[in-house]
Amino acid sequence: MKLPRNGSAAANTFLVFAGALLGTAITWWFAPGGDFQEMQSPKTASSKRSTRISSPQAPTVASISSETPASLTGGERAEGFRTAGANAARKSIKDALEEAAAITSRQDQLEFYRGLYGVWASQDPLAALDYAKSNFQAGQLLSDSIGIAMNKWADQDPREAWLWADQNLTGPLKDRALTDLMIGWSRRSPEQAASWLTGTGLTSQPLFNALAGTWAENDTDAATRWARSLRDGHAKDTAIVAVAGAGAAKDPKKPATDFSDLIGKAENLNLTIAIADIWATTDPAATADWVNKMADGPSKNEAAATLATVWAASDIHAAVAWSKTIGNDDTRRQVIAHIGTTWGAIEPQAALGWLSSLPSNEASDGVTGSLYSWAGTDPVGMQEWIDGAGGDPLADRARRSLGDVLAQTSQPDAMTLALGMSSEVTRNETLTRYFRDWRKTDDAAAQDWLQSNWATLPATAQKQLAAEQAKVVIPR
Repeated sequence: MKLPRNGSAAANTFLVFAGALLGTAITWWFAPGGDFQEMQSPKTASSKRSTRISSPQAPTVASISSETPASLTGGERAEGFRTAGANAARKSIKDALEEAAAITSRQDQLEFYRGLYGVWASQDPLAALDYAKSNFQAGQLLSDSIGIAMNKWADQDPREAWLWADQNLTGPLKDRALTDLMIGWSRRSPEQAASWLTGTGLTSQPLFNALAGTWAENDTDAATRWARSLRDGHAKDTAIVAVAGAGAAKDPKKPATDFSDLIGKAENLNLTIAIADIWATTDPAATADWVNKMADGPSKNEAAATLATVWAASDIHAAVAWSKTIGNDDTRRQVIAHIGTTWGAIEPQAALGWLSSLPSNEASDGVTGSLYSWAGTDPVGMQEWIDGAGGDPLADRARRSLGDVLAQTSQPDAMTLALGMSSEVTRNETLTRYFRDWRKTDDAAAQDWLQSNWATLPATAQKQLAAEQAKVVIPR
């Protein structure tokens, strides 16, 4: 079964939070002449917050550091240090750098440097880049500083910035720098950036994603025409998905219409997923209507599965009701599987109760997904349920699911779970698999466990484990 990309409530919450945080950061970093005052939304900034930290002159390292934890949220503290860094840089880059070096908290220091670099890179991107490369160790500070500087340099001389990155950076750091450059360039002059990128002959998917997505934020129609004009291949596919995603964030119906000729094709599954994922977060019922009208096949299945994951996280009862309306057997199974997987992380026993009311051929993948979600989010609660399950037919499947999760960190506990299985065949096969995998990571510990527990193992389990023990192990 192909599990959902964001199959638990915790995962969905994290993705939404991370996306919002990233979006805020990008808005500040990449907006022409970006400043921290632009990060605040009048709709979300409280009056207390705007009075305390929105003034460009107000925040300083001392004033933000003196705030008690209860008086300042994490986001406000981060914004305060970024603003303080920007203000300090406007007065003196040298003094600002000295002030940054004296900050003891790594996170506070990182935010201060981000503000500092937003100003410094606008004034002298080459100096800012040279300083970062010479003084910062590999890590987020170096990557962010170079990214901000490259983005700002795109406002002045993107071709020179590109050449500098090509000559001075390598590996992931270079990839990140060029991507940030492309975002900045695309905000200033997307047509020029597109001409340059296609002229280089590069097919880098991150670069085409950055260009297309950024362009579509401001002019979806122009970005769509450009993406469609590209030569067939991964770069074109990437650009189309990026345009669709950016367009869907503003109006999901538009990319669904603009790319209707591509959505039904199996090779464009990522396009379908991108639209469904964004549309489902704002109007799942409308997304369901769109999915229901699609022709049966892989695209419909992927769109339905994506919708099921998102909808189940926000309104499980509506998602379940929708699943009953799906006529195609394959699509319905996938939807049930994704609902079960998501619901299993929120209310596992309720999810399993619902699944038990369905025909087994429809519910099987959903049960598997629900059990794995439960094991991943609440292993203690799942263990308690297993201990009291008695002859419940789900008990062996639950033991295997929890065992598979625990085998990554606590192999002895996984072996104990396997030993508790009622099916001899399943028990022995699972024990052997866990023992085999354990030997690849820590053969000595696996052998010690086997010797210590040998006398209490069932005879058939002894036989299979002995055969596995005789094999030559290839460490990971």
